[in-house]
Amino acid sequence: MSFNDQKAFLRSIHPFDELSDELLDELAKKIDIAFYPAESSLTVCGEEAARFYIVIKGEVKVLDENDAVVRIYREKDSFDADALLEGRCDWHYVVSEDLICYEIDRESFMKLFEGCEKFRRFYLMDIVERIEHLKRRELDSGMGDWMSVKVSESYWHPPCLVERQTPLREAIRRSVDMGRSEIIVEGEEGDYGIVADSDLKRMLAEGTLDLTLPTGSVAHFPLLSVDREDFLFNAYLTLIRKNIKRLGVTEKGRLVGILEQIDILSYFANHSHLITVKIERARTLEELREASLGYLTIVRRLYTQGLKARYIAKLISEINRKVFARLFEMILPEERRAECALLVMGSEGRGEQIIRTDQDNALLIHDGVDPEPFVPYMERISEALLEFGYPECPGKIMVTNPYWRRSVGEFKAEIDRWIDSPDEESFMYFSIFFDAEAVAGDAELLQEIKAYLFSRFDERNDIYMAFFARLALLFETPVGIWSSLLHRDRHIDIKKAGIFPVVQGVRALALRYRIEALSTVERIKELARREVLPESFARELIEAFDALSYLRLGVQLKAIEEGKTPDNTIHSDDLSKIQRDLLRDSLEIVERFKGFISRHFEFDRLPS
Repeated sequence: MSFNDQKAFLRSIHPFDELSDELLDELAKKIDIAFYPAESSLTVCGEEAARFYIVIKGEVKVLDENDAVVRIYREKDSFDADALLEGRCDWHYVVSEDLICYEIDRESFMKLFEGCEKFRRFYLMDIVERIEHLKRRELDSGMGDWMSVKVSESYWHPPCLVERQTPLREAIRRSVDMGRSEIIVEGEEGDYGIVADSDLKRMLAEGTLDLTLPTGSVAHFPLLSVDREDFLFNAYLTLIRKNIKRLGVTEKGRLVGILEQIDILSYFANHSHLITVKIERARTLEELREASLGYLTIVRRLYTQGLKARYIAKLISEINRKVFARLFEMILPEERRAECALLVMGSEGRGEQIIRTDQDNALLIHDGVDPEPFVPYMERISEALLEFGYPECPGKIMVTNPYWRRSVGEFKAEIDRWIDSPDEESFMYFSIFFDAEAVAGDAELLQEIKAYLFSRFDERNDIYMAFFARLALLFETPVGIWSSLLHRDRHIDIKKAGIFPVVQGVRALALRYRIEALSTVERIKELARREVLPESFARELIEAFDALSYLRLGVQLKAIEEGKTPDNTIHSDDLSKIQRDLLRDSLEIVERFKGFISRHFEFDRLPS
């Protein structure tokens, strides 16, 4: 490998890409290339080692004192800075595939350590800082160019369009009916003019407002416009340069909409208020459906901007709730709405569902109210949600299922059965319902049910809660061998391996300590406040949960772009080196949390 090739290889590895050209040149001159055959051992710890390794080709396994695999290093992975800095380690290293690697002596490594603040900081980070740092690096490497967004990708408002001779009174009435603050006048030469609300206020203050005047006589010509295929950023520059608030949007010279400055700013920020406005203004199910489908645009934009997955989920959850509430209002007669509550459950109830996976919902009805009249309305709601992109729940946990359409008393009886006769199904139903939230109707009905649920638990239910918590260990978390699972196009289910153990373990703790918060992160924070979880470990757990959710969202978005059905599977081809590091660090935290849950609920005392 040539000198320039060495530099290019090193520059492609973080944090060596933070080094100055001078430091990198000096390192490339001193670096050694070594070969180790398979099944040989590397001396990483102790004085005679004094080497930092970077894998060029091959594989190295890290084993603990019981010869269990702790970690696997492959191309562009490096190790072990901790051993080099501290002079000791608790692991041993075995070459599992013929290894070609760079070796950096201690003196050269320390010179980098002392000569570059970012390089030094990387190796001194704790696990939380490291995860955050890697996520920022991943963002920087994959940031999209938002300046290339077209006007056609944004939202514009339908114009209140009138002819020049239309009386001003009639034009104002039309604008009020459309909820617009401006009136657009169609000119004689195919151009357009505008009457803004500020014009009307000015004329009113001056005493010149005559409602019988033709609207064209008070309009400003021409209305500044942009083509729908122009860049949105250029449209924004036009607004700034001309000191105006809105532009016309044209298609082949014909006016098709009005683009406002706030719409552009919101699009560049998160695009969310545009969807919520469309949801609130929807008058038909088709308009509501079109509004709800815009959520993916928000998700993609916020994902590329590097926003934490839980914040994206929170925003999408709020949009979903608006959709559910608006759908409830459109379909149920007003007299029926106060007799029931529409619930969302599971990940939607916790506010953690980003990509629409399935419908987990229920209808809670006042005692003494006949449930039969609600049947056709619930069927229409479920049908509409399907049209809106919410798939049916495979387990039929939906308002169309009579089991999930019950009175308060009937749900209390079901809670008793779930607790008193626990089996796989009842544990699942209890988990889903425990995360329920009312999104429309009488929310106090759910509050009554939740109070009853918590009242059923005291010291006598410790065995139930322990079995409930043990579900967190249902799936293996592939720590140590995770990279071999991902090697050569292998894959793992990131939900089973990492996300579910955190959700279920935290849910069990929330049950034991009567925590009413629904989201996993808020539950973790409350557990830390109550000193159930050490504060430092709670921070690590939140960051791991965020990282795993972020990685899952990435592969789900990629699947959608490729026309595939998104799932929880992560393939090796979908992961960069930074993402592999994120996954490894996060799964190690999850494994530690599973150990905490085992000790906290004393699983060793449970009957097999």
